[in-house]
Amino acid sequence: MKPIKQILAPTDFSDRATRALRYAISLAQTFEAKLFILHAYQTPDTAIGTPYPMANLYVDTLAVNKQVVQEVEESFEEIKMKHLVNKKVNYEFISSSAFPEEAIEEAIKEKEIDLVVMGNRGDSDWEKLLGSTTSHMMRRTSCPILAIPENAIYAKVDRILFATDYRQVDQAATFRVLLSLATMFQAQIDVLHITPFAEKLNHDQLAAGEAVERTFHAVRHFYHQQESEDVLDGIQAYLSQHDNIGLVAVMPRDHDLWERLTHSSVAKEIVFESDRPVLAFHP
Repeated sequence: MKPIKQILAPTDFSDRATRALRYAISLAQTFEAKLFILHAYQTPDTAIGTPYPMANLYVDTLAVNKQVVQEVEESFEEIKMKHLVNKKVNYEFISSSAFPEEAIEEAIKEKEIDLVVMGNRGDSDWEKLLGSTTSHMMRRTSCPILAIPENAIYAKVDRILFATDYRQVDQAATFRVLLSLATMFQAQIDVLHITPFAEKLNHDQLAAGEAVERTFHAVRHFYHQQESEDVLDGIQAYLSQHDNIGLVAVMPRDHDLWERLTHSSVAKEIVFESDRPVLAFHP
């Protein structure tokens, strides 16, 4: 199993983003992974799409661009001095004038990122404009996203909850990041199947469960079932009964479930208002 070697930490330099960055730094140290710290900034010409038509305004735009770039470099230097000096972590700063999602996707591809670690909310104007970059990226990118709640503190995780629908996954590599986290933390995985009341697993689900067993054989794991008519309600109910779960992993397949995971009131409590990091990845 390929370990996590490349971690991306997008930041808008807000307090929430910095807290997530500190988590990413600790995670990179634990995995001995390289950390890429990304900031996507907006300047007048990139925000509008074309340069100003008048020459004097165009000159002013260039001056503003230069000032923005300088401020980004100063913010990177501040991060370095406050959070990276004397830390045993290999890191690289990346600045981009693209929109946040585009910058993140470009970095994922170019740097062959294994895991994106980001705060689940942001304070900047661009985060407010886009709603939530983390929510967008959860649905948009195939790279696993680890969403860090505002009050989460990096610590050893003893138990990971993985909610599954017991549908076939073509490649075991889909679970690589989840298994890497479990292996590094020596954590137990609670494999949870949410099922409607009195419904039994069908033949296909049993076959998929056997595939999960083969994939998870190297880590300590246990199977659980939670009766609920709604997946997110079932996850919340299980978490309320097991307060020692340190991380939640979800793999939604349907667009509707991704929408609800990032927008519904129940998901708000699971993803955005809990102290547990949430790992979201695509099958």
